[in-house]
Order: sequence, then C-alpha cells, then structure tokens
Amino acid sequence: MAPSLSVKDLITVDPGLPNQHPTQSHWQHIPHALSNTQSPSLPQKTDIAIIGSGITSLSVCKTLLESHPSMTITLLEARALCSGATGRNGGQLATNAGEEYQHLARTHGAEMAGKIVQFTWDNLQRMRTLSLTYAGETSELQDVQKLRVFLTSKVFKRFKDSMDMLETDHPSFRGTYTIVSAEELKTKQEYNISGAGGALLPAGTIWPYRLVTTTFASLLDKYKSRISIETHTPVTAVNYTTEESSCHPYILHTTRGTLRAGKIAYCTNGYSGHLLPRLRGLIYPFKGTMTVQVPGAAAPNRGEYLSWGFHYPAVYDACSMRYAAGLYYLMQNAKTGYYYFGGEDTRVDLCLSADDSRIDEDLVQKLQAKSVFVGDESQGHEPRTLVSAWTGVMGFSADGMPVVGQLPSSLTGRKGEGEYIAAAFNGYGMANCLLSGEALAKMMLGEGVSEWLPAAYGIHDGRLKELLTVDHAVRSFERHT
Repeated sequence: MAPSLSVKDLITVDPGLPNQHPTQSHWQHIPHALSNTQSPSLPQKTDIAIIGSGITSLSVCKTLLESHPSMTITLLEARALCSGATGRNGGQLATNAGEEYQHLARTHGAEMAGKIVQFTWDNLQRMRTLSLTYAGETSELQDVQKLRVFLTSKVFKRFKDSMDMLETDHPSFRGTYTIVSAEELKTKQEYNISGAGGALLPAGTIWPYRLVTTTFASLLDKYKSRISIETHTPVTAVNYTTEESSCHPYILHTTRGTLRAGKIAYCTNGYSGHLLPRLRGLIYPFKGTMTVQVPGAAAPNRGEYLSWGFHYPAVYDACSMRYAAGLYYLMQNAKTGYYYFGGEDTRVDLCLSADDSRIDEDLVQKLQAKSVFVGDESQGHEPRTLVSAWTGVMGFSADGMPVVGQLPSSLTGRKGEGEYIAAAFNGYGMANCLLSGEALAKMMLGEGVSEWLPAAYGIHDGRLKELLTVDHAVRSFERHT
C-alpha cells in the first residue's frame, strides 16, 4: 500500500532523535571498549560541545584539540559511539565527483566544480593517512580500484560526457578514470560483468567503525584532561542566554542534565532538523540498506584489488511511490571474501526516513538475489547466504552538496553566533567528512578556509534562496519520474 505522505511531507517532518534500538550493523558487531563510555556525571560547562560521534565529529574534535592548547570539548552522542551513518555505511573510500562533474559545472561553473572534485580526492587521501596513523591493520584499509559499471548505454554516455568535460576543463585529471568497454567487462576474468561499459578509478575499502573508535581512543588518551565523551546522552533542546555566563551562553538540555557551552558543532547529519527545525527539508534523512552475504564457493575473492558500483537510471514513480536510487554498491572483504552489498529500491517513505530500527525485508531479499557477476550463483539458483542486514541514516541536502559553516540566526532561531554545522554528505561521507570537519573546526577558531573548502558547501544567502530550498529538493526527486 502506497504511503499517503508526499515527498515534501517526508523531507520536512521532524526526524526526531536517533532510535535507541537500531538494526545491528555488522561493522559494530564487536563493540569498541569506548562504545558506551560516559563520565560519572555530565560536565557543567565546556568550551565546545560537539553533537554526534562519527567521522565528522572526530575530525572537528581532533582539529580543535591539536590547534588550541587549552580548549575543552564535550562530545555528546545519543547512542553508542560511532553508531550513526559512519558505523553503518558501505565501507568504500570513493568519490563520485567525476561522474557528477557535468552537473556540478552547469550549476556552479567549471572552476567551482573542479574545486569540488579536488576536495573529494584530497579528502580520500587524508582518510588513508588517518587510517595508517591511528588504526594500522585494525581498519583493514585496502587500496583498490573501483569499477563503476554502467548498466545502460544512456547512463554510460552521460558518464563519458561528464568525464570528457572534466578532462577538458581540468587537464590535471586526465587519466584518473580508465574506460572499460562492454566486451572487456564481460570477457576479462577479473571483471566478469555484464554492462554497457565501465570505468576504473583509484579507491579504497575500510572498516570505518574501527578507524573512528580507535582514533577517538588515541585522542582521549592524549588529551584526557580536555575531552569528555558522553555516549547515550541525547541532546533534546538548545537555548541561548548570556545572563549567567557570556563565555558559555548555550544551554544544551540532555537526558542526563544540562551543559553550558561556548560554541556548538552540529555533526548530526540526517538528524539535523530535530534540533534545528528551520533546516528541515534543506537537510533531510535518507535511509540506506546494507547487507553482508556469503558468495558461492566458486566465487573468487577480488577484495584486495577491486570494489564495485553498479549504475542504472534512477526512478521515482509518484503513483506507487517506488524510488530506485540508481546505484548498487559492493565491496568484498579481503580476509573473509564476504560481499558487503547495498542499494535502494523500495517505497520512498522507507528511504526518506530517520528510523534505522526498521528494514525492508523485501529489499534485503532483492539484494540477496541480485545478479552480480556473469554466471554467479544468484542467477537461477538460491539467493546468497545472508550474514547480516541493517539500515543506516544518511544526511542529504536539497542541492546535493554538503552543508558546512556557521549557522545564522535565521536558521537557528536564536541570538548568538556560536552555532556551526557540518552535515548532509549525500551518501559520500568518506569523500567529504574528514576535511569538512577540519574546515568547521578552523572556522570555529576564526581561521579562513576559503582557499580549499568549496564555497558551494557554505551557508550563504544565494544558496539559501536558490538551491538549498525545499522546492529544489522535491524537484530533484521529480526529475526521475
């Protein structure tokens, strides 16, 4: 039965607080020692309050601690440490900026589009460095090539046009992508895939939960007098008053009491609209579905050198409310050989949802039965064995760009200039979060970041009037009708 709510209704509803009983992510099946850490009592005041505990929060926290000699930080997490999108994603270090370049250039101009592409590549390199520095083998970092497979000729042509434009406008990116023909996809043993064409690009795979929790542990050990991590401490409301303290004017109400802060960093992604109602529809939750599956005994393990994305035309049917996002994503664990396979093809109300305690069992069965490689066990045989299935709530924005910057009072509804946000990574957090968090921390310290943070990510009047609007978000769905 189709839902009665429209897309506009779904993206503007209050996302609420993270559900306290989410589906179990395989990434988190062995909890870190800090998973449920908290102080005996909530601190009374802090210089910076960071809401959230994923890769963005980690980046903000790490940058502030390393850049300021005495600043105190309290990190507030509604559930267990790293239990949100970072601990529920597809495990791939890859950018889609090349595929999106044509759209980016038409919307923002060639110069800004090139800056966005470069930012995502720089971010992925920094992710690799962070992993090698703090996590070592724990994060199971693999340098691979990502094989993007385009299942229809129309989608493949759109990609090639985008890449041609990128390489023409920015010659330094020539050779980054290697085109693979339909014949090569099907006949080369290392590919063994049917499609209209493909492209290889440098990428990686990682165990993101382990990277974040291990790095937080290192920070807590090094800066233990300046950082407090408070899990299972949801923030329920924020107020502003200078009556009792001009240095700590923000009052954060939590289930464990109140905390006064000098500034606030919202790293709340798809849940941002709960504490910031004026952002609803500008930033909205999008729920993804992930599985871990056991391939057939004859399937080779390509996890040391390949990951995959399968692209098809996105579809939104306003009558049935079916939404197919246009992408399936797959990585293979180099140790176990398990497939980590995800993608969305379900009712739109099940996608535009902040409830990661629910999963669409029909979609899980589709992912189990989905043909991956030519002649694999899913074609006409029993579905692959399911190890785990879960959902995760991402943050999407009305214009498809991250939202990074200082929040004006027109969006907070409060006086003061101490509220900041880094959210809405539109399914590509691993290519955006780390540097976005670093940029946010630099802004909070009064430092400039305009040379390297794309202005298209910022919060300014032009964006709020034209692109970052509810109507623009709705039209982005309707164009797939």
